[in-house]
Amino acid sequence: MELLMRLRTRKCELCETGATVAVHQVAGLKELGRPGSDRPAWAVLMAKMRRKTLVVCAPCHDWIHTNPVTRVA
Repeated sequence: MELLMRLRTRKCELCETGATVAVHQVAGLKELGRPGSDRPAWAVLMAKMRRKTLVVCAPCHDWIHTNPVTRVA
């Protein structure tokens, strides 16, 4: 239900632009790496929100896939 409300805002949770959005999802929060490591901004935001999903626009979704978390746990 909460994810639906986040989708309905049609606002990217990374760059905050209003656009067509999609959901980026990880299997578990462990995939986001450890605090203090060289995590990309998207992983830091997801960890801070303690969510396995992130509502993002197409350019941000592409950026997420080109900047993965390099070291997990």
